[in-house]
Amino acid sequence: MEMGGSVAAAPTRIFLSWAHRDRKLKEALLPDLLPALGMFRDISIEWWEDSHLTCGEELTPGIVDRLDEADFGLLLLSNRYFDSTFVKRYELPRFAGTGADKGSLPVALCPLPEFGTSCSMSGIERQLVFTSNGRSFAELPGAKRTIFANELAAVVRRRLLGLNGYRPL
Repeated sequence: MEMGGSVAAAPTRIFLSWAHRDRKLKEALLPDLLPALGMFRDISIEWWEDSHLTCGEELTPGIVDRLDEADFGLLLLSNRYFDSTFVKRYELPRFAGTGADKGSLPVALCPLPEFGTSCSMSGIERQLVFTSNGRSFAELPGAKRTIFANELAAVVRRRLLGLNGYRPL
């Protein structure tokens, strides 16, 4: 899905990294997030997730090829995400840790355990994880989930445009 307004620059490619056991939450977030991202005129995004694979494509090579093409990964974090063998083997190393070669956009889909030395999160523990006022998407009811998606879209835009520098007081 291509989103964005009248931007002439090449689109930013975002790879959605998620655990299949989180399907319901992912499907609850995307209907608000994708249109919110599409409303920005100063960014253009091409979106990919494994549901875009077509009949007969080999799963692992198809996903790895899209990882190679991605600029950023939107990581939908949960305990199930960190428990996924596929995510830990193929996706997380590209977005977090010492060997990461892609930008990372980590999002608390569900409440996460406290980060610390006793917890292995493949480098995510060193990144700022998006929440809405300290709450994960799963913790929010109704319209607050739309607010979460809108806030996330704004944060993604800021990251894509590099708007994380000093600001006037």
